[in-house]
Amino acid sequence: MPELKLAARVGRIQPSATLALTARAKALRAEGQDVIALTAGEPDFETPIAIRNAAIDALKARGIVDRYTPASGLPQVRKAVADKFKRDNGLDYTPEQVMVSCGAKHNCFNVIAALVDDGDEVIIPAPYWVSYPEMVNFFGGRPVVVDTSSTGFVLTADALKKAITPKTKLVLLNSPGNPTGTVWSREAQQALADVLKDTSVYALSDEIYEKLVYDGEHVSFASLSQDAFERTITVNGVAKAYAMTGWRIGYAGGPMPIIAAMGALQSHSTSNPATVAQLATLTALAGDPVELPTWKKNFVTRRDMMVDGLNATTGVKCDRPGGAFYVFPDFREWLGKRHGDLVLKDDAIICEALLTRALVGGVPGSEFGAPGFVRFSYAESDDNIRKAVERIQKFGSELT
Repeated sequence: MPELKLAARVGRIQPSATLALTARAKALRAEGQDVIALTAGEPDFETPIAIRNAAIDALKARGIVDRYTPASGLPQVRKAVADKFKRDNGLDYTPEQVMVSCGAKHNCFNVIAALVDDGDEVIIPAPYWVSYPEMVNFFGGRPVVVDTSSTGFVLTADALKKAITPKTKLVLLNSPGNPTGTVWSREAQQALADVLKDTSVYALSDEIYEKLVYDGEHVSFASLSQDAFERTITVNGVAKAYAMTGWRIGYAGGPMPIIAAMGALQSHSTSNPATVAQLATLTALAGDPVELPTWKKNFVTRRDMMVDGLNATTGVKCDRPGGAFYVFPDFREWLGKRHGDLVLKDDAIICEALLTRALVGGVPGSEFGAPGFVRFSYAESDDNIRKAVERIQKFGSELT
């Protein structure tokens, strides 16, 4: 075998910690361990029957479902996305300003690929989704991380203003947010839009959790003003609100030159998303699933169960998030404590101990730019949430 030298860009990124920890939890379960994995951001509900039936009907009809589509998606799906943006978000995109990709993550990747050159700076509020800085690093950009832990996990106008330099190309916005579940208010977002108004900085607004808001309201950043509309690429998808994580359909709307560049990139990478998944998405985008109100009610019950249980745990503090399906408790009081022979030196060790000793899987906050915190997903059954909280409480009571 010849000497192997991987491309330098591959060395700039790390594998997804969330996926790795989810796989680890599954492996322990396969060994017979009663692990409760609160690691993955994946609803535990089934894709609505109307959407599944649409896919079945498409497969039975054959024809178009057997073929490639345009790289950026079927024209009727792009129109359905444009209609959804107009109906739900007040965003007047034409179908040509819309593209369909293999998930919202794919769209984020395409946006950063289209905009970020070597040395360009990208502002990323922390805590952040684990993939944001890795994508920026991959394309030679420089993540500029702005800590929001002292401002309720919300990026403030002052912090944004201080972070902008002549090299800033893009700011990443995510509300409701992963990993915190925080919902940014209209006023907070308007203040950010006002800062950007006199700059050349673009915004990527990742709105994948928009339908999962329990307190407050969802506001699309691009809807705040004409200026915000012209500088924003809005990313969304069907994974979270429609329980379609495995279908791999995301979409984006934005300025025509950026969408065209993203489409050109996609034509040379994945080509089109799966045709059958696109056709099923037509049914998803026609309106919210009838199951959504029940799902949201269940998520609120689970959220409150987790928040109350974690706040009743020795040395743990947990805010009550307004959306998504994550809690992001502060475990910093556990640092330096012992569990038997183990010293909890950092959040990675805390998560390792919770997984192997308490059989509860979480993701270290350091992976999200927030050392000392842990992300738990409450997209799990009520019984498993209850058991997980009891196990964490017991583990905490055993610390010395």
